[in-house]
This record gives sequence, structure tokens and C-alpha cells, in this order.
Amino acid sequence: MLIEEILIVRHGGISFGISTSYIGQILRVPDITALVLSPPQVHGLCAVGGDIVTVLDFNLLLGLSACEGNSQKNRVVTLVSPLNTLSLLVDEVGVSLGISPDKIEYLDASEEAIIAIVHHGDELIQVVDLEYAIRCIHKVTVESQSVSEKVATDIKRVVQSHERYLVFKMGMAEYAILIDNLREILHTNIAITPIAGANPEIEGVMLLRNELIVVADLRRFSEVTPHISDKNRIMIVERQGKTLGLIIDEIVDIHEFSHSDFDTIHDRRDANQTFGIIKHGERLISLIGVELIDAILLQNEELIVTNEVVGTEEKKLQSMEVVIFRLGNEEYAFNIEEVAEIIDMTLVTPVVNAPEMVDGVINIRGQIVTIGSLYKRLGISPPVGEDQKIIICHTSQGRVGFFVNMVSDVMGISHEQMHKDDSEGETFSHILHLDEGRRLVLLFNPDISKLIKGVK
Repeated sequence: MLIEEILIVRHGGISFGISTSYIGQILRVPDITALVLSPPQVHGLCAVGGDIVTVLDFNLLLGLSACEGNSQKNRVVTLVSPLNTLSLLVDEVGVSLGISPDKIEYLDASEEAIIAIVHHGDELIQVVDLEYAIRCIHKVTVESQSVSEKVATDIKRVVQSHERYLVFKMGMAEYAILIDNLREILHTNIAITPIAGANPEIEGVMLLRNELIVVADLRRFSEVTPHISDKNRIMIVERQGKTLGLIIDEIVDIHEFSHSDFDTIHDRRDANQTFGIIKHGERLISLIGVELIDAILLQNEELIVTNEVVGTEEKKLQSMEVVIFRLGNEEYAFNIEEVAEIIDMTLVTPVVNAPEMVDGVINIRGQIVTIGSLYKRLGISPPVGEDQKIIICHTSQGRVGFFVNMVSDVMGISHEQMHKDDSEGETFSHILHLDEGRRLVLLFNPDISKLIKGVK
């Protein structure tokens, strides 16, 4: 498909391009009538020039947050044949742009909505294959069945779109838990005192900043053989006013999953819990919900006491959660609120005339994400032949990814552990003093896209 001119459409700080060969009119948002049982991408019907056309949410076609349709900047873009029965509801329309061959790079992605990128000044524009995106809409099938209130609640919770999950391993399988259900993650080298007569899954009790926490082995509770190694971690969760530690084999990464990633929900009666299955490429990941945590609490309610007072004090002490990673021989951190997901190393496509601090772009589920170089920013030589990770961050300019040597920890940080850093200008905001000052970690300033000159 040869693209000669595009209409720029924006969603937040992200720019997309649609070939003008599809474009009819650009209109203010008219009255739109919703359709019952329509696919989520279908916003409804509206009248244009005496004809009734279907209005598709452009954002949802690309897996982004929905366009509300009530902003002054929102527009409806009508399409021409063969898509003349359709129109697009978009956040904001920019200018049309003629494309010279040296400014566009076609991607080798036959099964993706994004087929090319255009370099326009400092802006990277993702060109959308509109026909492919529309073909991916599936009709809704409704089966007649009885749904209990509990299952309905579970489904509603599971299908919320684009929530962040911690992915971890137990045995040979991968599991995921909502980041919102975690308080912090610790190494298992902390002292744990056994409890005589406790259930088999109870490892013991530990002291964490003057708080006594019961630690359960999630692997034993789930009937998985524990794999003892330096990668073992303790996830600290809070539920029903109680705090509980859960031991797992190892942390894999952090991912954002949308409702389209969930395949099904089924009961695991042996563990008295409900699981969802997440399909992520060739991987199947079991979703662990609060039912599992509740089951452990119920089974050990005599040991795990309500800790409301200590929990309140703990929240006062804890300032933020951070993702700690290694670059070269040093450790650095991002505020976890800035981290969208952590993924494995993938192929990077270089961009012609890109800023010096940009390594290129990658394709994540049909979205083009710019890769900035923290190595170049800090003057560090990138590793060769290591199993690197990519941390995808939310910034004011959209999502930006960064290569790192490895991810070390996800943990809560108290005010006492944060020391203001004025020596590095705009690069770092604080020095984190961990392990009683024996471990120093540099915390990057918020909105890290500003640290990488030219990233858009």
C-alpha cells in the first residue's frame, strides 16, 4: 500500500496518520444513537447528509482508551467507498500532510494495524491500516445462561481494560496479579520465624519496619513444588485490613493487559478461587484474584490478625513504590506510577534522522513505541549479549521504552529512605538509601521523556 498523503489524528501525545484516500468529510460530533449488543468499537449510529452511518471509536480500534465524544476537539471523520457506510470518532484532527518517500518507513507487519511510521520534524506519526483495523472488529455473541452475582462481579473486575499486572513464576507456569493488590515486594533473605502447629503453607512470621507479618508459601498453597533460589521473592498484600506475605519462585515482568487479552474464567474448586486465563502471544498466564488471598486468610484467620493501626502508620511512612533496575554496574529506579509494563528484549527498528538519544522504535501489540537510550544519556556502554529488558513508561509525550540490563526489584520506599539529590540537575530527584544505607539507588526525575532530548 503506497501512502502519499495522510490526515493526522491525535490521541493525547500520540499522533496517528490515516491515508487521505479514505477521508470524506470532517464534522463536529453530531447526535449519536448507541446500539445495544454492538462490539465495543462501535460508538453508535448518526445521520450524515441524509444517510445513516456507523460511528466507530478510532481509539478503541487501536486498543487505546475510548473517545468520549463530548470534547470541543472531538470530531467525526466520514469515509469514502468502500468504507462509506462508516465514520470515525476521534479525539482531535490535525493537518493533512504530504509524504515524501524518504520520510516514511514501512514496517514488515502484515498482521498489525500500524503499517508505517512517518518522521515529521521531531514527531513520529504512526500510519494506520484502516481496513485491517476495521476487519479486526468481531461481532458480539450472546449465549443464554444463568450468571450468579459473584461470577458477574468477577467478570466485571477481570475485563477492565489496560490494567497493570505483576507477572511471576511458580514451577513451570506463569501467573499474574494486579499491581493494585500489592504493597511491596521483598527478597526472601529477610529473617522468618517458624510458627509451631501452623498450616503447611505458613512459612512463619517476619518483622518489617516494626510490623509483624505472617508469611505464606503461595506455591505450597497452590500445590506447586517450590523452586528455592536467589530469585525467590515475597509479595506483600493487604486485604480486609490484614497484611500477608506470599512467597513465589521469581518475578518475570510487569505488563499492561486489556480485556481482549482475557480468554475465559473458570472455577478452581480445589483452591476455592476463580482464575482467568490471559493469552499473551504464545504464553498462557493464570490470573490470580483476591479470592485466593481471601482463601489463605480464611484458612489461617487465627494467626493473621487485623492490623489497621499499623497499616495506617505504614502508609504514612511509605512514600512511593519503585521499579529498581540495573544500568552498567549501578542501580537506578523509576516511580512505579510511571511504568506501564516491562517486556523482554525485542527487535528495534532504527528511524532515519532520529534524535541522538533515540535508539529506534518497536511495535507492541500494534502500537509504535519510541525507544530512548538511558545508556547514552548517562554515558554508559550498553551490555553485549545480555538478556536485557525493556521498561515501557508513561510520559507526557506518550509511551517511551528504555533498555536496561535487568530489573532488580519492585518495592515500597519510605520518606526516611529518600534523600534529595541536587548534584545531577534534572536527571535524578532523589538518592534511595536501602538496606540501612548499604545500597544506594538513583531515582529518575518524573516525566523521564524530558531527559531524552528529542523523544516524542
